[in-house]
Amino acid sequence: MAIRIKSLLNDSLLYGLSGVFSKFMMFFLTPLYTRVYLPSDYGVLGMLNNGYALVTILLVFALDNSTARWFYDTDDNLDRKKTINTWIWFYLTVSIAAAVVVFALADSLSSLFLNSSKEGAIYIRLLSVTLPLMMWMSVANNVLRFERKAMQVVLLTLFYALVLIMLNIIFVLYLKKGLIGAYYAQLIAAILVMLISVYLIRNWIGSFKFFQLHRLLLMVKYSLPFVPASMAFWLVNLSGVFFVNAFMSESEAGLFQIGASIAAVAGLITNSFQQAWAPFAFSVLKQENAKQLYAKIFEIYILLVGLFCTVVALFSPEILIVLTTSKYYGASWVASILAFSYLLMGLTNIADLGTAISKKTAPLGFISVISAICLLLFNYVLIPNFGKEGAALSICFSQLIVPIYMFYKSQSLYYIPFNFKKGISIILFLIIISALGLMVKGQWWELVLYKLLFLVIVFYFFYYQSKEDIFKMLNIVKEKLPLGKILKKDNDI
Repeated sequence: MAIRIKSLLNDSLLYGLSGVFSKFMMFFLTPLYTRVYLPSDYGVLGMLNNGYALVTILLVFALDNSTARWFYDTDDNLDRKKTINTWIWFYLTVSIAAAVVVFALADSLSSLFLNSSKEGAIYIRLLSVTLPLMMWMSVANNVLRFERKAMQVVLLTLFYALVLIMLNIIFVLYLKKGLIGAYYAQLIAAILVMLISVYLIRNWIGSFKFFQLHRLLLMVKYSLPFVPASMAFWLVNLSGVFFVNAFMSESEAGLFQIGASIAAVAGLITNSFQQAWAPFAFSVLKQENAKQLYAKIFEIYILLVGLFCTVVALFSPEILIVLTTSKYYGASWVASILAFSYLLMGLTNIADLGTAISKKTAPLGFISVISAICLLLFNYVLIPNFGKEGAALSICFSQLIVPIYMFYKSQSLYYIPFNFKKGISIILFLIIISALGLMVKGQWWELVLYKLLFLVIVFYFFYYQSKEDIFKMLNIVKEKLPLGKILKKDNDI
């Protein structure tokens, strides 16, 4: 079990580096954007980028999940190549079609969602052109994960992050192109990353003869329940800026978006786990101790990710001070609340394991739709009363529904001995500590000391509750890291 957990940690650490580069890109661009753009501009940026994310979710059609499932069903590389190319040709076709439609409707979309329809239409057209270009990076990241080539995923993400940062500096800072400069940078970066992506998976890319309609239909049948789930995921986690803009203003939407960007730091560890989880979980499925392994990872996940989310939530005001200007300091509570939404996102991946193993994916689609409906209701109640913080609370409340239901459903299909009582107590404790830490008032240095004290309390709590798990984790890390090996040799001597 320790060897398998170590394998998951290794992949998660590498994918975590990939996430670090993505979030580093966001952090590098945040102080750049917040010093060049007004909160209202940042609101426009957030709406366009989140709208773009919705389109890409629809284009993927959750076939990345189907491709992974079919890929691991066989060891025959030719059959695997047929699966991958079935997805590639479908994805490429719908991406080109979507680009044409969005390009044609740019004026109407801009008038509907943005105040500045003329400039907004240009932004939308530039984004539409990137759709068929970025699909290659999406495919490459998935194929490389299937092959367990985590380092190549990291390098590809690093390349894209560095190029995008460099181009933003050129267009936004040096050439002073304003908002449109960000989209010039994104388009050029998409072209370059497409070339690298195609090269990395060149051995898997085949002609149209590898496309199999019958296989596509089976893959679509498998992925279909994930589509409303993906759309609901977007609605729950990325639509907040639209609701804040509708109920309040573009400036408040900008503050909400910057808070969401800060909270995304918590996604560093969550996203790395999510990328490593599915290949790992299916690869150990036939092991005798698989269920015990899944249960132990559940506890480790809550322990590590919960601590990380708590740190982000506690120090979100200080992060805003370092990265932004005083116009954006009002986003601290949004950032703190949304940090815990990332804990729930990753928990959903563990919760739906039973349904994925059983190939009964309908429950995830069902509860995701219910979650999205709840979000709408929460938004209409909470935003008018609590503003952008109400939108953040709506996201967390809606997100919470999904893992609760999926654990219930999955356990009936594939029972795993999770320690739910321990997991719930840890999460509640962390939320209380985070809220108390943010309510403390005083000088900045006093606040930092108070928050560090809160963290000491948290660490002591976990040490007391999970001493055995902590020592297991330390032993795994000690054996893996070069310094740990040196210390081990010294101890042996």
